[in-house]
Amino acid sequence: MTHATTTLLGRAGRDAEVRMTPTGKQIVTCSLAVGGGDKTTWFSVQAWEKTGEYLKDVKKGDLVYASGSLTAREYEGKMGKRTALELNATVIRTTGKKEGDVPDFTQPGQRSQQVD
Repeated sequence: MTHATTTLLGRAGRDAEVRMTPTGKQIVTCSLAVGGGDKTTWFSVQAWEKTGEYLKDVKKGDLVYASGSLTAREYEGKMGKRTALELNATVIRTTGKKEGDVPDFTQPGQRSQQVD
């Protein structure tokens, strides 16, 4: 079986939102802006259960590293056909808001979670 992984590094566009499914599972979502200026691409990042614990404290502007499987969903919007990019994250790493503060995620001490 082949598994493709997508990795994103960007800024949270809003505070993370925590919800519970009808079966009691936790899901945490936030929007993530990747790129900058005219080339910004927005993603919806979702993390389930234990991985979501590392996403739920994210605030607007925080730098987020997320890795997982990417899906594209088409829908009809006010301006015609649109595409939503959604990442089901299995790895989350976060840091603060400083614009020039890009962490070395390979070093210990970063807040992270990986689910195999």
